[in-house]
Amino acid sequence: MGISITFGAVMVLLMLGLVGFLFQNNAAIVVNTATESMQRATAQIERDAQALIQPVSRVVDATAHLALVDPAGMQSINGLQRLYRQLNALPQIFSLYLGEENGDFYQILSLPRTPIKLGPTGQRTPNGARYVTRLLETQEGIRADRFHFFDESGKELRFDEGAPRYDPRVRPWYDVAWNTDGVALSKAYVFSSSKLVGLTLSRRIPTIEGDRFGVVGADITLSTLSTFLSKAQIGRSGRVFLIDENGALVGHRDPSLAVDASGERMRLRNAAEVNDPLVSGAVKAWRSHGKSRFEADLTGSGDTFLVSFSRLSQGDLNWTVGVVVKRDELVGPLADASLKILLAGAAAVAVAILCFMALSMLLTKPLGAVVNETERIRRFDLSGELMGASHIREVSQLVDAVETMKRSLRSFSVYVPKEIVRAIVEEDNETNISSRRQPLTLMFSDIRGFTNISEKLDPEELVGSLSEYMETMSAQIHRHHGAIDKFIGDAIMALWNAPKADYDHVANACMATLSCRAAGHALAELFESQGRAPFYTRFGVHTGEAVVGNVGSKDRMQYSAFGDVVNMAARLESMNKQYGTELLVSQQVAEKVNGRFLLRRVDCVIPVGSTTPMSIYELLGELDQGSPLAASSYENARCGLWHEAMNLYDARQWENAEAVFQRYVTEYPDDIAGKKLLNRCRQFVTLPPSLDWDGAFKLESK
Repeated sequence: MGISITFGAVMVLLMLGLVGFLFQNNAAIVVNTATESMQRATAQIERDAQALIQPVSRVVDATAHLALVDPAGMQSINGLQRLYRQLNALPQIFSLYLGEENGDFYQILSLPRTPIKLGPTGQRTPNGARYVTRLLETQEGIRADRFHFFDESGKELRFDEGAPRYDPRVRPWYDVAWNTDGVALSKAYVFSSSKLVGLTLSRRIPTIEGDRFGVVGADITLSTLSTFLSKAQIGRSGRVFLIDENGALVGHRDPSLAVDASGERMRLRNAAEVNDPLVSGAVKAWRSHGKSRFEADLTGSGDTFLVSFSRLSQGDLNWTVGVVVKRDELVGPLADASLKILLAGAAAVAVAILCFMALSMLLTKPLGAVVNETERIRRFDLSGELMGASHIREVSQLVDAVETMKRSLRSFSVYVPKEIVRAIVEEDNETNISSRRQPLTLMFSDIRGFTNISEKLDPEELVGSLSEYMETMSAQIHRHHGAIDKFIGDAIMALWNAPKADYDHVANACMATLSCRAAGHALAELFESQGRAPFYTRFGVHTGEAVVGNVGSKDRMQYSAFGDVVNMAARLESMNKQYGTELLVSQQVAEKVNGRFLLRRVDCVIPVGSTTPMSIYELLGELDQGSPLAASSYENARCGLWHEAMNLYDARQWENAEAVFQRYVTEYPDDIAGKKLLNRCRQFVTLPPSLDWDGAFKLESK
């Protein structure tokens, strides 16, 4: 029996007709009512914002022309006082000023009713002061910053004077005015003197000859918008607010919420952090799912709120209007009609519920199993089998399809690195050819003498042993957050910090390589005990910037890393042959993990194909003695004697270095690197290198 027939028959018989029709119409009415109300509020705020700024823009434009025609009109106390009438006519203007190319600055400020700290002495404004004139210029050979405080009638209440520490020519509003035709508009910010949120409008003033004369500017406060936003509020508990392009709150019915004064300097508060749960909740939900209109429970009380975000479509303001309203406050008139519809359909719904309860037993269990299984697949967990048998044909087919998909993905995953496949599945994006440059750590490994081993073994035995070996190495690499890029015969190329970020990728690569070495030794002993040929591995680890990404064609791609970092890691692995070591790392790796691992600086070399000297190090174990990968006391003692010899070698004390290296070789006769350095010291005793020798030994082979 199909799902469509089962549910279709019940719905057609019980829910067809008036109930469904009326509910659909009421739902449309709710949506239309909410949308229209929010659109009207947004349009009103847009008009109010433009009405706030446009008059100030005209004042700035007119003042700029006045300063061009009569520059002296703004260069005196009386001239600035005449501009106070314009500040009174437009209460949103906080200050009006002229900055000249010679560094002089003339300003009139409209003071708030509450005293603030202002002026070169940092004192609070006098009681009753309503405006201030500021002249930063040279008078009688003395350059100073002078503040005159006046009451409403023009009586001077106080005069402050101090050393000039302000230069208008370096302020952002000055530069932006010279690069803008017409009046330039700044972004919203907090005025440090008044703690008010505002904007700056500025316009350049060229001389008649076209040279720079100065810039006229006006600071306007956005506190007037609070009144507009309160009037535009929808419902009893609704909110209408403004957010700037950086996500900061610039408009709210309570303007104090927009300012954060907790730090050393005041700043606009992020809208998602304001102390208004409706505003902060709406912004967080908006950023979470990206929809401009949605419904959500913003307070955790179970109430549903309708939320709308719209960008201002006019002017230079790159702001967004947010509107929040409680759903119940809009749909109250529809409550009675909805109640009647619900009562009328109650009988039909009751019968439908009884039918659905009987059917749910056939549907919920297998469908729940399918949902859980698809979630596991999304995490690329392909283990286990899906058990969800059902008598409903479509559900049974769905279970079979999901299980088939799991088997296909499981088969696919063994041919490519699982980390890469998991990243592709989790990102849920279409894979394409792309690459990026980023820091990586790479490890190359190779089985010592594998060619000779493979010639002596049957192919079946070789493949079995090699597979067991690869499984052992892979487990250690994955355990330490590495990704296997590829198997190259008996060699392994692994990388860290891709495809997933790993902030400790160098150390993780070192621990993985030490774990591989320990696991490889244990596996070799097991093979010998079973009469099989043991595998001993050489490793090379290098870190640096590489290009990583997908390469190939649209039909077949490969995720890999490219660059000199990759080549150098492979060369380090090969250098083990010349020094009789198992695990060599580059100087870059040693610098990153210094203090965490025991390292023996083996030599300074110029690798084949390179002209840059580099020190190479043998990685011996962790310095933390509590770690299972800790270096043994034997290795610590060996490194102590080796470092003594290398210090003499670096100091060009060839005879003393030869003596210590001789002691080292006597105590550790199997160390090829020690013999190599001993022979080199003997040669240098007889024929020392030139004084400009950088200590690097050029390798002749890989």
